[in-house]
Amino acid sequence: MTTHDPAPPTVFWPRCTAVDGCTGRAAGGLGGCPAHLRPGEVERFTASLRPGADLDLRGVTVPAGLLEAVLDAVTGPDGRPHLGRTRFDGAVLPADAALRGLCVEGDSSFDGATFLGGVSFYDARFFGNTSFRRARFARNASFHEAGFHRHASFEEAVFAGDAVFGETRWHADAAFGGAVFMGAACFDRARFGRDAAMQAACFTGGVSFKRVQVARHARFERARFRHGVWLGPLASGGRIALTDAAVHGGLRVHAAARQVLARGTVVHGEADFRLRLAELDLEDAVFEGPAAVRSLAHPIQGLAEPAGTGPSRVRLVSLRRADATRLLLADVDLSGCGFLGLRRPEALRITGDCAFATAPDRRPLRRWRRSGRAVLAEDLSGDNAHDDRLRTLYQALARATADSDRDRVARDFRYGALETRRHGERDPWRRAGLHLLWITCGYGLRAGRAVAWLAVIIALLCCGASLARHDDRAHDNNRTGGDRAAHTSAGST
Repeated sequence: MTTHDPAPPTVFWPRCTAVDGCTGRAAGGLGGCPAHLRPGEVERFTASLRPGADLDLRGVTVPAGLLEAVLDAVTGPDGRPHLGRTRFDGAVLPADAALRGLCVEGDSSFDGATFLGGVSFYDARFFGNTSFRRARFARNASFHEAGFHRHASFEEAVFAGDAVFGETRWHADAAFGGAVFMGAACFDRARFGRDAAMQAACFTGGVSFKRVQVARHARFERARFRHGVWLGPLASGGRIALTDAAVHGGLRVHAAARQVLARGTVVHGEADFRLRLAELDLEDAVFEGPAAVRSLAHPIQGLAEPAGTGPSRVRLVSLRRADATRLLLADVDLSGCGFLGLRRPEALRITGDCAFATAPDRRPLRRWRRSGRAVLAEDLSGDNAHDDRLRTLYQALARATADSDRDRVARDFRYGALETRRHGERDPWRRAGLHLLWITCGYGLRAGRAVAWLAVIIALLCCGASLARHDDRAHDNNRTGGDRAAHTSAGST
């Protein structure tokens, strides 16, 4: 039987010829890669480097001594290592690689690189496009106070230890799509010049995004959080997207944004949304623990809120097919919210100043009323007037608002439930009875209508009694006059 050696990996650069099977890039005309040069050749290689020089170590397994020599050779008068175009694709960097203060003036690429131990890019500066796509960090990785002036990609990177991006500055997009964080991930006080794109990222450890500023969108679609996530205080100029995300251990969003999208989000634990200025969409969301949506009355200190937005109160736009064991809505604008399909409407509780849509008052004599009857947004179109789900929702909302200080809203919802039943009733006798209740007393919920009918009945009774007394008096007068005539006639006879 013939055995075949595995084919060497395909590379797109001149390969090292000093060691068979090495994928490192050959250093100039020396033949071998920098890791496999003779001592004199290593000295010539490092001597050719100057601050701002290009560096190509693709595929090289970099010894610690070689990395230190390279960084010393490119260190400028300011004490920072300065590099031009930098390539570490597929390279293997030593444990505890000290890249603090690194300044890369051109584009840099660490695609597929492996960091065998902890690595620090503390206070590093990347002035060109930067890519750590599919990089592997075996231990802790720190980018604390680093600055990325153009596009930065960490897509599909794996962080086996803690990942520290505290106070990092991205002047353009930061892409973490498909990245895996096995330890804690800290983005506290980070600044994103455009998007913070973390679609389909997996966070196995704890996650913190405290006091983060995002110029455009914070995107967490299809992300997975294994030990909960704390987003905020956070300010986003666009939207915060948690669509189809899965969270274990609880979700807290404390933010000011134009939109917060949590459609299809599944939270295995408590969920708390404390928002300003935002439109919140919870359609198809699932909360296995208690969930709450609250409006923040005051601006978040130290963060720039999005300009040109409307009122500070949260505008909830959809709860369709949402499922929560307990859902609290406090001081939320519900005038445009869709409720049809809400899985457990009986678990809903509404407190504070929550605005609902209102049905216009069709009676011109009652224009003195300050507002119309509170209704659901789906009821205004008339397409769902006969939907039994609408009646169930009205009944649930009546219970949800019963404990609040807004008794009139609870009465309006009970009235809406009976209105929906009246319009959808098929039995003619029951429908006639409901019509009679509606006309006479507003199903027992419109005291003014009952008083008006009572006043009409009393007025009719009084008129009838007055007419009866008038008729009796006229009859008595006629009878008296007849008796007098008869008596006069008899006397004359």
